[in-house]
Amino acid sequence: MDSDIRARFTRLARLPDDEIRLDEAALLIAAETDERIEIPLYLTALDQLAQSFQRKMAGSGSLGISVNSLIEFIHTEEGFSGNVSNYYDPENSYLNRVIDTRHGIPITLALIHIALGYRLDIAVSGINFPGHFLIRYGTDQHVIVDPFSGRILSRPDCSTLLRQIAGPKALLLDEYFDTASNRDILIRILDNLKQIFWRRNAWDASKACIDRQLLLIPERIEFNVQLGAVHEMQGNVALAQHTYINVLRSSEDEQLRAVASKRLLALESKPTTIH
Repeated sequence: MDSDIRARFTRLARLPDDEIRLDEAALLIAAETDERIEIPLYLTALDQLAQSFQRKMAGSGSLGISVNSLIEFIHTEEGFSGNVSNYYDPENSYLNRVIDTRHGIPITLALIHIALGYRLDIAVSGINFPGHFLIRYGTDQHVIVDPFSGRILSRPDCSTLLRQIAGPKALLLDEYFDTASNRDILIRILDNLKQIFWRRNAWDASKACIDRQLLLIPERIEFNVQLGAVHEMQGNVALAQHTYINVLRSSEDEQLRAVASKRLLALESKPTTIH
């Protein structure tokens, strides 16, 4: 890992939420895995996409920009789409690879919409919908879009999507349409990567995700519980114990305290190996 890349991410993470540049932060997440990534090159690629759309609209004679026209530009003309065949490939979570391949998962495809909206002065925001990231165009009179398919969703469509994700009895709640902060979006990208690496027993990569999540939201104690688990998996019992003890000292969440306490007891009961 390039320490300069982590330092740059740290500086962004310390900014007020509305000053965090999402596209740059997402590219820095990718750059920890591949230090050869030229971040300015990909920011320029997003600039060029926005400029291409502006030229298209100027030549069409249309008055103003419609949501449909930008969605069609992104998903039809530029070919961005959900990676159905290899959904859990970590490259789907790296913005540079999404720009290169035109394939991704909902949250990284949402970044394309948000990045172009930012450059075109169009209100586009993320929605932390359960299990499937969505976007909203506009503010008061808004339109909900599935960035994975490039489809505009009605409220009944969202109910159907939720039932597909959470089961037939799931109820659609208004809070599921709350706007995601910039930190929420970056946390969710790192969560996706963390889950992939965790399933692969890639503990260093999992830890790197947790470390950056803690930079974004230091007060999220559950990340420290996960960090303790990574230390366990890496065989660093002393550091795992230290992490769990800190959770017990700092957290008021009884569920997290119970998990930390259970893990501490399990570590203390393990027999000492004599070499």
